[in-house]
Amino acid sequence: MKWKSTKLNNSPEIEALAKLLSTQTPFPLPLANILFQRGINSLEKTKYFFQPDKKSVHDPFLMKGMKEATQRILKAKINNEKILVYGDYDVDGTTSVTVMSLFLTDWGIDFDYYIPDRYKEGYGISFKGIEYAASTGVTLIISLDCGIKANDKVKYAKLKGIDFIICDHHTPGKELPEAVAILDTLQEDCSYPCKDLTGCGVGLKLITGLTRTFTEAGFPLPAPDYNPFDLFCDFVALSIACDIVPIRDENRTIAYWGLKKIKENPSSGIKAIQTLSATERKWDISDLVFFVGPRINSAGRLGSAKDAVEVLLGKSDILSRLAEDLHDANDERKSIDADMTIEALQMIAAEQGYEEKSATVLYNKEWHKGVIGIVASRLIEKYYRPTILFTYSEGKLVGSARSVNGFDIYNALEQCADYMVQFGGHRYAAGMTIQPENFPAFKSQFESVVHETILPHQKEPVLWIDYDLGFGDINDKFIRLLQYLDPFGPENPEPVFATLNVKVTDYNIIKDVHLRLVLQHQGISFNAIGFNLAEKFMGLNTDSLHIAYHLGVNNWNGKSLVQLQIKDIKAAN
Repeated sequence: MKWKSTKLNNSPEIEALAKLLSTQTPFPLPLANILFQRGINSLEKTKYFFQPDKKSVHDPFLMKGMKEATQRILKAKINNEKILVYGDYDVDGTTSVTVMSLFLTDWGIDFDYYIPDRYKEGYGISFKGIEYAASTGVTLIISLDCGIKANDKVKYAKLKGIDFIICDHHTPGKELPEAVAILDTLQEDCSYPCKDLTGCGVGLKLITGLTRTFTEAGFPLPAPDYNPFDLFCDFVALSIACDIVPIRDENRTIAYWGLKKIKENPSSGIKAIQTLSATERKWDISDLVFFVGPRINSAGRLGSAKDAVEVLLGKSDILSRLAEDLHDANDERKSIDADMTIEALQMIAAEQGYEEKSATVLYNKEWHKGVIGIVASRLIEKYYRPTILFTYSEGKLVGSARSVNGFDIYNALEQCADYMVQFGGHRYAAGMTIQPENFPAFKSQFESVVHETILPHQKEPVLWIDYDLGFGDINDKFIRLLQYLDPFGPENPEPVFATLNVKVTDYNIIKDVHLRLVLQHQGISFNAIGFNLAEKFMGLNTDSLHIAYHLGVNNWNGKSLVQLQIKDIKAAN
């Protein structure tokens, strides 16, 4: 792995910012440098970055289609129409359905919700879902986290007398569905400032707009202090974490306050999942991604995503048991994931000429449809290249794609459109369906496109170093101020520090793969943990190593101690 530095040369502007931020003691210059790297170059911007103002969120009516959407739902409320809330089966989709369901319940609106079966219906709007809506008297469908390419399904619904409002955040096609309203900031003529909202984030903007519309129409608030942002920001923060969208602009504000709610007063559904953790957690973005998210996703991967929604709604008398079922499903998913990863690695080892290829495309008809995306990500950890895994479902091949940093896999798939039945997704993740006979041609075309368009620096993982530190720079104030940069994620990654020529004074190998170290530099010692680094560590000169790491705190037995979380380790040249 290459190390590259993002550090700026210390300048009068950076030094001035550090001086402005100083209190009784100086503000650390390394942190001022990191703020400047991220465009935080004034006192005003720093104050907002450290504690985003809830009042700074954008007016929902800046979003194209918002007026039409809110007026149609107001009409449904006045006329006592039945609404169907339609969502995807991942975290973003299930949180979207949960938030909209709780909101409609608060306002006394007749509704039902629907999430397609991953295996029988596939992603997005399905004809079966529309038939269900028609059979239950639904006259309006609100789709969340899906629908932007469902042109034929929306047209079919219209024939059934059902209107559509689409709330999505995926890339639109050339022709938009004939819906009453489309809320998607990626529409070419949508001027909404934040283009990075999740599907649940778009849903939050819709219910915020609806709250204003309903009150202006004379309907009283469900409670005097009723505020959709305060009520539901924890669900949206969960979607932001698990959909891996940039944590900037409005997303940073939502994530900041949503995490605060998750830590202090989470919704009952999220709390039910939190109680499953056997260890104490900070409940930061990482904990949402690696603990809460997989348990929600496991429902849609191995069974029905409606089970996850039932937990998130937090209304069931058997909530704890339902949450435990998600936990058990996630354990089963991990077992399947491990077996499939081994099979995929064996296929790669047997594939002639793989070393010269720019992409990984594999197919196994026995693979579990709900896990292929996870395994694709696993393969990228081992073989760093754009990856698509396919399995067989309902007479077709369904695939899940994952990309490497900086490479737009959606754009690459657009150039393979002739070989696909349908596809959709983002810059870094996508799904597609192809006819079995087209697999060889698709694989060849995708490899060709990636080979021609991928840039040299996208072929090798890079670890970006924010600042070179000596252990003498690390103290309680530095750690405390560093935490103000949280929440971390895309566009605001957790800072990575490097320290050169470190001495190892003690170490242990844990479970054959992990490291626990005591490191010394400048006469100061810190404990460190390095996951999956034991093999790389063995054989290195322990008297002088270069380390790259996150700075954290280990809370144990009532004590808080600085702990370095090693990202990479190298021999000193």
